[in-house]
Amino acid sequence: MPAAVSELEPALRTGSLRRRVLVAVLGLLLAVIVTICAAVNIILSNRLYSDARHQIAERAQYATVLGQRGLTPQELADGLTGQGITASVLRDGEVTVGRDAPPPGGPGRPGGRPGQAGPGPVARSGHTAVTVRQDARQLSVELTVPGGQLRLTYSLAEIHRTLALLHRVELAVAAATLLIGGLVLVLVVGAALAPLRRMRLLADRIRAGLRGVRLRPTRPGTDLGRTALAIDDMLEALEAAETDARSAELRMRQLLADVSHDLRTPIAGVITSAEHLLRTDPSRAAREQRLVELIREGRRAARLVDDLLLMTRLDVDAPSAGVPVAVDVAAVAGEVVGAARRRLADRRVDFDVRVDQPLLAWIDPDHLARLLTNLLDNAREATEPGGRLAITVTARPGRVVVRVADDGPGVPPGERERIFDRLVRLDPSRRAGGTGLGLPIARALARAAGGDLRLVPDGPGACFEVELPVVPAAAQLSPPGELLAVE
Repeated sequence: MPAAVSELEPALRTGSLRRRVLVAVLGLLLAVIVTICAAVNIILSNRLYSDARHQIAERAQYATVLGQRGLTPQELADGLTGQGITASVLRDGEVTVGRDAPPPGGPGRPGGRPGQAGPGPVARSGHTAVTVRQDARQLSVELTVPGGQLRLTYSLAEIHRTLALLHRVELAVAAATLLIGGLVLVLVVGAALAPLRRMRLLADRIRAGLRGVRLRPTRPGTDLGRTALAIDDMLEALEAAETDARSAELRMRQLLADVSHDLRTPIAGVITSAEHLLRTDPSRAAREQRLVELIREGRRAARLVDDLLLMTRLDVDAPSAGVPVAVDVAAVAGEVVGAARRRLADRRVDFDVRVDQPLLAWIDPDHLARLLTNLLDNAREATEPGGRLAITVTARPGRVVVRVADDGPGVPPGERERIFDRLVRLDPSRRAGGTGLGLPIARALARAAGGDLRLVPDGPGACFEVELPVVPAAAQLSPPGELLAVE
């Protein structure tokens, strides 16, 4: 069975939980950082390039204003050069480049004297549209002014340097964040996995032989709490199974010792009688006495072996033990009482039937007779000569009840369930003639028929109550196979 289970169920994946959590959280943190950095880069890059295009477009609009003032090419180029923008004027094949040295007051103040150029608020509607060209290094605008061709260029080197510095800062911040986050995660995950370490330590202590320890979670509703509860329940079941196994082993050892003890006496008697007959030539009366002892001891051993075999058969296949038929319980009880009165002439055996009509139960008649006989024999062992035994047949809803009572000393309270164990006798000297299997066999026979046998408090002595299910009226004439269909 374990091999089949291991083939059907996949192996449990036991990768490092700590590594899984670290990799997952750090991966998520890295994805968040990359997303934020990419968004910042895109927003800032678009903003810087947009500002640069807006600035050079305003400078081009302002150039049309300066061009109408009749400035020289140098004055025009100087007035438009500044703040990262370089102006050049092409007139009569000669190129004039502006110098980046705007006069005091700064460029871009409209209404100033010639030479004071700058991007003032001149980009109004109605002016000529400006086309800004862009390549990898600069932005450029070309337009025609009175007396020549004007070209404005804006270098993107500063923007590139700003973006490069931003990338370096982002890399440094991302690395520091991942490092600090990893260290914090190691501590946090370690604290979170502390209950698992406790579970492992508990398993190691139990493997070393410690018993009775439990996890006892403070919050059983959480995942770890439910796991801890499951482990505690498993430990309870394992320790109970271990206790049952040890108890069963102890009972088995005791059973073997008791059986050996009970068989040794009759077998020794048989051997002694046989040897006496072989080695001596006794008289006829002595020979017959020896033969009677030999037969009595042989029957005693045979009865013990027969009882053990019956108990084993009932344990292995109790429902199919015997051939059940619809039996009149009161009639069988009357036959058993008649036989008991002949065997127990020195004791009083009363029989009382308190039912108005026959009550039938599905049970093997021989098993029912043996059940009641065992109870009567047990009552005989508990009473002295002249004592009283009583069998009473009564009815309950759906049940027939047979009570076997005696006026003996009764059963001590601490032994009321132990007497149904095998080879248990309340007489420690074992002088009683019973084998200690009568009551266990009687209970097993009752339970095999769907009933039960109990010791009930009633009177000064012991009272055993047999309860069997009554056959339904519609099925009293049906065989057992048809009874199942009716029910």
